[in-house]
Amino acid sequence: MNSSDIADLLSHPRVIETRDHLHHSVPKHDHMLRVARYAYYLAPILGADQRTATRAGILHDLDSRLGTLTTHGAIAAQVAAELGEPTAVSQAIVSHMYPFGPRPTTREGWVLVVADKIASFTDLTAFVGGLFTGRSIRVRRRLCVTDPFYAARIGRRPHRRLMRQLQQTFSRI
Repeated sequence: MNSSDIADLLSHPRVIETRDHLHHSVPKHDHMLRVARYAYYLAPILGADQRTATRAGILHDLDSRLGTLTTHGAIAAQVAAELGEPTAVSQAIVSHMYPFGPRPTTREGWVLVVADKIASFTDLTAFVGGLFTGRSIRVRRRLCVTDPFYAARIGRRPHRRLMRQLQQTFSRI
């Protein structure tokens, strides 16, 4: 991947802080980098602008916790616009949750939809694989403490019992 397309974004404080945010039980920063990487490679195949798709990939989930499954794309698109990104980047981001959100209107939007789905599946497989070594539980615990959104909710997490049962089950194997 040509990281010069996103070098300015990788050093932006809004992107750096996602290293400590929980997303799909993995660091959000890792998820966004995966989406950017997949978008970079998929864009030429789908006839989309590679730079636009890659930049949309790295920004697509900024402030996602402020919305819902169907609305967080619009929130991230607004953040991208506030950061000075071109309209094409925001257009791609707003529809990245299709079919749960709006239908993509650009090739870059379709690239982002596919890249996000592949990356989400990769996140899930990485998490499940890490259950066998205990890494996933350690990462999740660290992120729940460092993520301001979840840190305020510690002790009230509805999945706490499920996570404890999974850990006990996989630690016996």
